[in-house]
Amino acid sequence: MPWAKFSDTSAAHPVVLAPAAFTNWEPPRWTQTDLVNICAGIFQRLTTQSAGYLTDYVVTAGVMASTAGDNWQHWATLMVRAGYLTPTTVAGEPAWLLIDDPEHLAHIRLKDEIAWERQRRKDNGDPALIIPVRIRDGDACRYCGVIVNWRDRKGGRGGTYDHRTPGQPAAGPDDLRVACQSCNGARSNHPDADHRRPPRPAPVTPFYGTETAALLAKHGITVQVTAARPGHQPDYAPTHPRPGSQPDHAPTGDPATSRTTPTTATPPPAGHRARAATGAPRDPATRRTPRPTTRPGPRPDHAPRDPAASGHPRQVPKTQDQQRGSADPADHRHTGSGSPGRGGTGREPTTPTPTHPRRRRRARRGRPQPPPHPQQPGDHHA
Repeated sequence: MPWAKFSDTSAAHPVVLAPAAFTNWEPPRWTQTDLVNICAGIFQRLTTQSAGYLTDYVVTAGVMASTAGDNWQHWATLMVRAGYLTPTTVAGEPAWLLIDDPEHLAHIRLKDEIAWERQRRKDNGDPALIIPVRIRDGDACRYCGVIVNWRDRKGGRGGTYDHRTPGQPAAGPDDLRVACQSCNGARSNHPDADHRRPPRPAPVTPFYGTETAALLAKHGITVQVTAARPGHQPDYAPTHPRPGSQPDHAPTGDPATSRTTPTTATPPPAGHRARAATGAPRDPATRRTPRPTTRPGPRPDHAPRDPAASGHPRQVPKTQDQQRGSADPADHRHTGSGSPGRGGTGREPTTPTPTHPRRRRRARRGRPQPPPHPQQPGDHHA
């Protein structure tokens, strides 16, 4: 694909800033800043036009006239003076070459690079070439021996086809080799590519992965998928628990006795893990376990005690109104004060239970709360 690349520091390039020091230019109405900006704009348009039409930095007189306008010869002279252009001829006609500084100013892909990229894609998509190559080489790189990944288009282990003669189209399957992206990029188009990365002989028993087996099956060739080689990851590796991870069902037992005596793991409940292991279908009736409506009774080893045997009087549970508090101030008198209660007699002497307002359960929303009761003058606590 053709493209033009401009450097991030191109605005401060010496060639771009050169018109700022010009004197005696035409027309005189332009300032030096105008010369810098106009010449830079013309150069950018010429570079984009050359990249799109694959002219390899060559600018003809017609392109210069259509880009710079009526006074194009004057602008061409100024750009040659700044260093943007170098005069040349094309078919006997005047032309110019754009400055070639890919690192600091601009870079254009050449016509040969685009043509080679298109030819390489054509060879890599020709079944008459790649099918015999895949049968011969399998999925192993012919230079480093790594098992390539044909789905990877950017990584170093991505599968490609390397041309034996760099820059030349493949005349047959013998001109192509299976290679990884790393080795293919290292060989590039160097004339001494075989010395940089010498090729290995074709494997006696090729490694066929699932991608290669499926590709060959489409063309009527059946091969068996090879098992993983030592040191290489298979196509579909089994999953193993990570180091330090907990098992699905940890053994349960008494923490106090688990330090000294071994305990046996309890079987997992009949849930989704058990069904997944046995393959049994899920019963709709047992999808959810209903919650008990009442609390379960006390355990046998913790039977309730007899209040009479313990020596403490049995306490009657309070009603809801008693828990919220009575509206009669007489009910709130202390039993040890000697003052009568509601019925004219003192209450049964009981130990007062301290209250903690912060721990008291919050009342439900919407329920009216009784107003605070003022303390009577005769009320006091021992």
